[in-house]
Amino acid sequence: MISSAGVLAATIKPGEHITRHLFGLTLNVDTLYTSALAGAAVCVLGWMVARKATDGVPTKMQLVFETVTSQVRAYVQQSVGHDVPPWLVPLGFALFFFILFCNWLGWIPSGHSPEYLPPPTADTNLTFALTAVVVCGYVYLGVKRKGRRYVTDWFTAKPAIRRPILILEQIVNPLSLSLRLFGNIFAGGIMLAVIALLPSYLLPVEAAFNFGWKLFDSGLIAPIQAFIFSFLTILYFGFAVEEEH
Repeated sequence: MISSAGVLAATIKPGEHITRHLFGLTLNVDTLYTSALAGAAVCVLGWMVARKATDGVPTKMQLVFETVTSQVRAYVQQSVGHDVPPWLVPLGFALFFFILFCNWLGWIPSGHSPEYLPPPTADTNLTFALTAVVVCGYVYLGVKRKGRRYVTDWFTAKPAIRRPILILEQIVNPLSLSLRLFGNIFAGGIMLAVIALLPSYLLPVEAAFNFGWKLFDSGLIAPIQAFIFSFLTILYFGFAVEEEH
């Protein structure tokens, strides 16, 4: 006999996407259009804030944007120091809001199996792509500042025991950056799916749990994960240019 817990578990399909096949590739089209939607939301909101920006009393959104920009600039100056690339502060700013908007898509009910507006950050394809942008950026900056020494230092560091640690960091740091974001947002979706499987006679309880979890997940976890990704991005840029003492 199959237990009720087994039936519930069988009806949850984690990681299911709306897919299309093109040139031998399988595309998660829901991740593509939700990522585009979050990106467009950031651009439109930024344009609206810039259009209404004033030197006088700022609007609430202008105040939010200015606060985030100030924090990102402070972290960049502390981590990278002098000669900060002009694109690094906008990169940290854009990553924070883009990831935040991606995570907030979890607020919108859009069905199950499949979900039509899933948070694209619950798909490793997006988190790995974001990490690839970050890695390319800090490797470029490290090579620009140090030249070939940026790579050779991994193999010549003293004491010698540090060398495998430095090499391992080049693999672990990008993986942890992407998988941390994916794991937290994906787990939030699993929790919502579990709540949705409560029996119909528990509908009031289900509604309360659903709202409470979304409030916790989107109101606390989503901003924290966006902040962590952006902060670690800046930190890795700092690691790329720091000098050994």
